[in-house]
Amino acid sequence: MAKKPKLTIMLSELDTLIKPEEERLVLDFARQAEDAGYDGIHILDHVVMGPSSCFNGPPENPRGLRWVGNQAPDQQMPSQIVMMSAIAAVTTRIRLNATATLAPLRHPLLNAKQWATLDLISGGRVTILPIGGWQKEEYEAMGIPHEERGRRLDEQLEIMRLAWTQTPISYDGEFYKFKDIYVMPKPVQPNGPEIFIGGDKLTKKVVARIVKYGSGFTVLEPPTPERMAYLEQEMKKAGRSISELPTGGMLLPVFDDPKKVANLERSIETFAAPLIARGADSIAIKPSQFIDDPKDMPGFLREVDRRIEALL
Repeated sequence: MAKKPKLTIMLSELDTLIKPEEERLVLDFARQAEDAGYDGIHILDHVVMGPSSCFNGPPENPRGLRWVGNQAPDQQMPSQIVMMSAIAAVTTRIRLNATATLAPLRHPLLNAKQWATLDLISGGRVTILPIGGWQKEEYEAMGIPHEERGRRLDEQLEIMRLAWTQTPISYDGEFYKFKDIYVMPKPVQPNGPEIFIGGDKLTKKVVARIVKYGSGFTVLEPPTPERMAYLEQEMKKAGRSISELPTGGMLLPVFDDPKKVANLERSIETFAAPLIARGADSIAIKPSQFIDDPKDMPGFLREVDRRIEALL
């Protein structure tokens, strides 16, 4: 019998499911997911959107996957840390995933303090997936050169780990410099919030971040066997095992009609079944691709769980 993957849900970019003034319903959705036995929720991050953010045009179906170049500049995008803090306050168990958090847009000491505080008040439930991001206009608006994002991210990861595990801390890098700084409080998780590493591809730089900081990783382009072998080799060099890194995927939508919600049965057959067959540890679902009425959320969550169970 195949193992059951952990189920998580995406609770950002829900404009086809809720109105902007109904954002508080996200807290209800998080509670409903926890009650249904789901493992985690995901909240996405953008500080601002630029006028060219939809340069590839919107998805054919407005419920479709939002990705590079197809996000409307006026899409609803509440503060990631604020939404996750609110969700932490109304839940007790579910994992809080800060997915695609644009770490270089903020100072690393601020990032370290905010995530440590959330980890503390949530009882150690925070996972962050820091990335550099694709939107040049967003960086320009924040006064940070887009081409520096990767190097800044490397310093961010190093500084956050220092801040979470030591007191006081000093740092002398290319972008950030400080001496004998105290960052309190400390997080509940011993080395700080769990970190997943993200990227477009499994490059040498991404592999180096995984080896040094990662509890897992997510990349846009499926890694080749050669790249996975390289990751395994580098993990071994660092005294780690690739088996430490969980595997997962997303339940992508199969739309029968560009004006209607996705076909859940076909989506599960096409995307969830192969993930389960490969032994995936988790599957992420975006409910707004499958339902248009917030009242349908509890039943939808149960139905997904039932269909996943039937594949085991």
